[in-house]
Amino acid sequence: MGGRRAVKTAPELGDDDIPAWQRQSMDRSLRPARARAHARSDRFVAAATRLLEEKGTTDFTVQDVVERSRMSIRTFYKYFESKEDLLVAVSETVVAREAVPRLRERVEKFKEPLQRLRAYVDGLVELSANTTGPVARTLTSYQNRLAESRPADLARAMKPQLDLLIELVEEVARTRPLARPLTVETAARLTHYTVLAAVHGRVLGSEGASDIPAEAIWQYCASGMGWTVATARTRAAAPTGKKKKGS
Repeated sequence: MGGRRAVKTAPELGDDDIPAWQRQSMDRSLRPARARAHARSDRFVAAATRLLEEKGTTDFTVQDVVERSRMSIRTFYKYFESKEDLLVAVSETVVAREAVPRLRERVEKFKEPLQRLRAYVDGLVELSANTTGPVARTLTSYQNRLAESRPADLARAMKPQLDLLIELVEEVARTRPLARPLTVETAARLTHYTVLAAVHGRVLGSEGASDIPAEAIWQYCASGMGWTVATARTRAAAPTGKKKKGS
């Protein structure tokens, strides 16, 4: 028979079929490229953050960010589709690299689950008192807009903070049952939205928001989850040498 013989091509392997050694080899070869990509995207985020600090608004352009980062417009669009995507990245970075580590550091000072949860609430309120600058105000306003225009992006940005709260509520719920019909996730989400609303009011200067103490916010959240906890007044009135339950 004449003609050329058909060349058989090897079947494409799915991700699960690739040998472990080959995955490791691919991963090693891609590490430098990933590191460069992270460094470049971080430069854009840092440039946008500096512009937020200087202007106190999001009223700047992609070109402003490009010039401040000393990168090219072409490079910018390799990592972000738009200025909106960059601002989402800024919000996500602030939550993941600043807010959550500070909250976790405060929480880890306590061992008792209820005290750990209260430390989270107190820490978030305290954080709002110490971050009332232009970046905090601008990002808070921006996040409120995201809740309407890009809720999935906002949820992704806030996920590390919500995950920490779910973890803390679950710790308490192991020994203190939640009020029916609450689940751990529902209770955490309700607490998340409640505390954020109070904190956002403080950051934006809403009337009366700064007059609500962290104690009141904590009491409101704890009672909503079905837990009776001691107030500052009852703790002060407790006999010396005797411990009150709750915190």
